[in-house]
Amino acid sequence: MEAHSVPSIVESVGHNGSQAILDSMALTEEERSAIQEATIGQRDNPMWHLFRRGRLTASNFGDVLMSKDVTAVVNKVLGKQPSLEGHPAIDWGIENESKAIQKFIDETQREVQESGLWLSLSGVLGASPDGLVGSSEILEVKCPYNAREMTIEDAVKMQRFYVSKEGDTYSLRRDHRYWHQVQGQLHLTERQTCYFVVWTTKDSVIIPISRDDTWQPNLQVLEDLFKTHVLPRLHNINQ
Repeated sequence: MEAHSVPSIVESVGHNGSQAILDSMALTEEERSAIQEATIGQRDNPMWHLFRRGRLTASNFGDVLMSKDVTAVVNKVLGKQPSLEGHPAIDWGIENESKAIQKFIDETQREVQESGLWLSLSGVLGASPDGLVGSSEILEVKCPYNAREMTIEDAVKMQRFYVSKEGDTYSLRRDHRYWHQVQGQLHLTERQTCYFVVWTTKDSVIIPISRDDTWQPNLQVLEDLFKTHVLPRLHNINQ
């Protein structure tokens, strides 16, 4: 199993060059499924951290697609940037994620299964939704630190908040990086709908987001960027 991690691939075939690394990253459906199951638990599972390293994951898709300078993202993929854990906004999200998921369960009476890391067949891209719902849906939760004591209605009035409201309907802004994260998750899990949950201590909202097939060409853009900017630097991943 660990032989499919990028650090292991680089160690075993890196001396043969970048193309050999890329070829060895490709997965069968069976390997892809096994990695998803082996990485359940996500940040509490060392295997999840191992298999994410050296791959471009959905939480970074927006930064890549919306930025002119991808240096910071490349460094993050290579593990060259310090962890953000310990940052108040990150810690707040981690601490309250389970409350947001429970709120979704209470409101919908739907069962939520844990999810691991879903990789593309190329092995280059990955996504880790916060949960799986039924056979065709996923869950992604956000606990905004800067709106932690607000109602959602008040939060959407904040400048640059990622949710907007028209009439009585809340929606995720398509010009925000979370849109790319969600679409990446839907395409890599091959599921149809994401329940995007925004939770505060005062309020919550569940926003259903359908998979947008017009987004799919972005997967190739992301793979091309990986080959151009990340792949040439992978030989340093174990240093």
